[in-house]
Amino acid sequence: MKTTLIAGLMAATALMTPFAATAETLAFGTGNSAEAPVVRMIFTPWAERVNAQGGDALNIEMRHGRMIITPDNFVDRLIDDVVQITWGLAVYQPGNFPRSLVSTMPLMTESSAAAAMAFCRLYENGDFGAEWENYIPLLYVPFPQVGAHLNGEPLTSMEDLAGMKIMTGSPIAAGIVQAYGGTPLSIQLPEQYQALQRGTADGTFMSWTAFPAFNLQEVTTDHLIAPLGGATGIAFMSRARFEALSPEAQEVLRANSGCDEAARTGAIVDGWENGARDRVAAMDGHTITTLSSEGLAELSDRVMANVIAGFDGRVPGGADLIATWQAAVAQAAIDAPEILAQER
Repeated sequence: MKTTLIAGLMAATALMTPFAATAETLAFGTGNSAEAPVVRMIFTPWAERVNAQGGDALNIEMRHGRMIITPDNFVDRLIDDVVQITWGLAVYQPGNFPRSLVSTMPLMTESSAAAAMAFCRLYENGDFGAEWENYIPLLYVPFPQVGAHLNGEPLTSMEDLAGMKIMTGSPIAAGIVQAYGGTPLSIQLPEQYQALQRGTADGTFMSWTAFPAFNLQEVTTDHLIAPLGGATGIAFMSRARFEALSPEAQEVLRANSGCDEAARTGAIVDGWENGARDRVAAMDGHTITTLSSEGLAELSDRVMANVIAGFDGRVPGGADLIATWQAAVAQAAIDAPEILAQER
């Protein structure tokens, strides 16, 4: 009888004891090595901050490497639930994110902080239409306006692109190359080193941020700083998966995303860009030229009408979207420094 009573009391106690909360784990596919600058400077600190605030509600588990996600499959991997947070550049998925490619416009942005904030505001305002309706952006990682880089050929003006085979990452950049008599090539960043080394390509349109991770300084010699178009990377999850999270987990993610967070991330990218450029400038065998104000005016006169018309032809209402983007960038150029100054 005594044994039965004790067993009954233990069972009752077990039923009354609440189960320990288990944090919801989200796999974040970065598509890069753990030491890649974008991971080391942006993704890892962000995930650590989310995990510290997530407590028993949320845990981000980093999954690195191109065996997990690539530029070609980062959306599919999310849909297939291989990862619950994915990362990629909109330019690599133009069929999924055509309106988002407005952020590749040349001559319109001077800082990644402003570009990131502007992109976030267009998303929140619904300016991208239905292309983001099934997704929740968490981090906006805007890459700076690309410059031109050649291997073994002089490059002091845009006219030096004539006859050159140039790797580009967007239809807009390809059009600029063609406007100056060059031939655009579509070769993704991880393969660009080999293309330059073998002479398959003469040069690339690329931001300085790519140089450290992909060693492009080893296969380029001459560089032209010019605002030839940007690109926006986004870390995001499916809307359905987000809405299935607990309210506590959702709140942690909201607290670490949004347009102010976009400005902070963009400022990190600006520092990354400047540091990478300065390191190349300090190396022997490299010549860096900044396009003159006259050159910028000539560039605008030569390409912008066709750039706008081309985007308008590919994207319904594209010309209006460009005007919205330009206004958002101009406002963000005022607002982003104020937000960043408050945190110093």
